[in-house]
This record gives sequence, structure tokens and C-alpha cells, in this order.
Amino acid sequence: MPKKIIVLVKETAAELKQLQKKTSSKAKMLAMLLLLKQEPQLTKLSLSLQLGVSDKSIQTWRSNYLKGGIALMLSDNRGGYKKAAITPKVNKALSDRLNNPKQGFRSFIEVQQWLVTEFGIEMEYHAVNKYVKRKFGARLKVSRKSHVLKSPGDEAGFKNPVRHA
Repeated sequence: MPKKIIVLVKETAAELKQLQKKTSSKAKMLAMLLLLKQEPQLTKLSLSLQLGVSDKSIQTWRSNYLKGGIALMLSDNRGGYKKAAITPKVNKALSDRLNNPKQGFRSFIEVQQWLVTEFGIEMEYHAVNKYVKRKFGARLKVSRKSHVLKSPGDEAGFKNPVRHA
């Protein structure tokens, strides 16, 4: 049978309640500390039932508190700082190519291949698709309403009414 972990909370209840008001995203962690302040003998299962979180979360929070105190417990160490694959220079070139009626893309696979050949950027199809749609609002598989090589002068001749003599 595993050894029961007893956590002795050093902070006062008033300090914990004040921190709970300041950091609402960590409110359940601080509520766990408040419960442990009142009853240090609570198990992780009873804490998880009272707080409505998984017992694994309780275990992680308790071990972080025992290792580094409240500072480690409240530290936010999530990722999400990945460098963007498409730089502003590539974004400008992609924008120019998408807005050019004579050298446009016919599919997102063509965009993907163009990024590899021109800039050496290898991206998944789904990522290219979402990027182009989100940044430029492009819909590449929609046909154009008129021919790209149509001359405006010839178009004016068709609009003139025919006179019958």
C-alpha cells in the first residue's frame, strides 16, 4: 500500500483567499490548498471529488507544492511559443501570388509545392490550407467568373447595342 502524503500548507487561509481572487485561472489549485489547510489528512481521491478535478491533477499539484512551494505550483509552464514557419517576406510573396490573376494557384497542393520550391518551407497540407484561408480568405477551388486574358477593349464592343438599318 502506498504511503499517504501529508501536505502541510505554510500560507495562511487569508493569503490563499487573496491569491485566489487575483489568479482566477488557478482557483482550484488554491482551493485544494485551502482544504488541505483545514484538513491535512485528506486523500487525493476525496480532494478530487470535492474540487471536481481528476486525481492525477491533485497528485501533480501536491507534488509541485511539496517541491517548490506555492511559486512552483502557480507557475505556468505551458508551451505555445513555436516560431512561425511563414515569415513576413514569404507572406508578402504569397499574397502577391494569390492576388495575381495570371499566375494564381489552382489548389492548396500547388501552394504547398510552391512554398517548398521557392522558400524551402515544408508544411503539411492542412496547415497550408488553414493559413491561406485565415490570412487571405482565399478559396482556390472556385472558378473565376471571367477569362483572365479577356481584353477590356473587346468587352466594350460587345456591350454596344446593334443598330438595325
